[in-house]
Amino acid sequence: MKLNKSASYVLLHMLNGSTTAPILGKQLPIIDVRSIQRALVRLAELGLISRDGRTSPSYSINYKALLSAPIDDKLLEDENRPTSLFRHDFLAWLAKLPKTELAELFSDREVSSKKETITARELEHLTVELSWKSSALEGNTYTLLDTQLLLLEGVKAKNKTEFETQMILNHKNAIAFIMENPELFTATVEFKTLEELHKLIGYNLGIDTGIRKRLVKITASNYEPLSDPHKIRESMDTVLEVISHVKNPFARAILALALIPYLQAFEDGNKRTGRMLANALLIHSIGQGFSMRNVQVKQLALAYLSFYEFGSIHALANILHNELR
Repeated sequence: MKLNKSASYVLLHMLNGSTTAPILGKQLPIIDVRSIQRALVRLAELGLISRDGRTSPSYSINYKALLSAPIDDKLLEDENRPTSLFRHDFLAWLAKLPKTELAELFSDREVSSKKETITARELEHLTVELSWKSSALEGNTYTLLDTQLLLLEGVKAKNKTEFETQMILNHKNAIAFIMENPELFTATVEFKTLEELHKLIGYNLGIDTGIRKRLVKITASNYEPLSDPHKIRESMDTVLEVISHVKNPFARAILALALIPYLQAFEDGNKRTGRMLANALLIHSIGQGFSMRNVQVKQLALAYLSFYEFGSIHALANILHNELR
């Protein structure tokens, strides 16, 4: 059974804190009461929510099941879908999970935990591909060959802007920082480490450093991140603590890939920073990184929408798992 439109609308409101059918009815006047009740039954049958009580039941989200639930693209592209707010309950649930349960969230996506050292050749290849693809995903028009010539030969592409060139170089410098400081990525990940990665990624691109102090909007998404800088910082400390407690290399990487952009702690460059942290964690645990070379822009955008709005990490996990096979 798949998640349909009515059930998806009900789920989005539940993720925003609505817990009973009467409240959902007030928030969803476009859907009749019986349809809401059917949607709740469907969500319960899918294991995405739990029911408490009989006469006047309340409902709660099953975050573990939701994380691995596939979300249909048509639901993500529905322009009338409800707004999604930052999920405080989800972060609190994640922070309370024992280390063993955190690792078990992605037990079907495990990669080799055998420690390997990335070779100089592999690192050169990764630096070129990651710098190119991570930049391309943000609209940079450098080709793979342009990137190789810039990073290995120092030859700037004549038909590209200084902004695009700088973006490519920033990725190279961030990777160099990762390789020079393995101790920063093998135990507890500190905020100052993440902030340094962000500084390197955004160097000379007009991006303010530090926790953002203004609202941000995510293109094509109905997700509204936190706006209070103090709450953003507190939530980021929680996120980094969760990531640091996980021992499974894949679990650490996918949480970094998903949660750093979800929090939108910085003015810009959040997805790039998340990609770099995820790579750092993998490089210094299994000796392997990832570039997303074969991932399409829309494919990645939908994967992030799936997590931002519906709380499903399924599509992002598929992307990372395919990269590491």
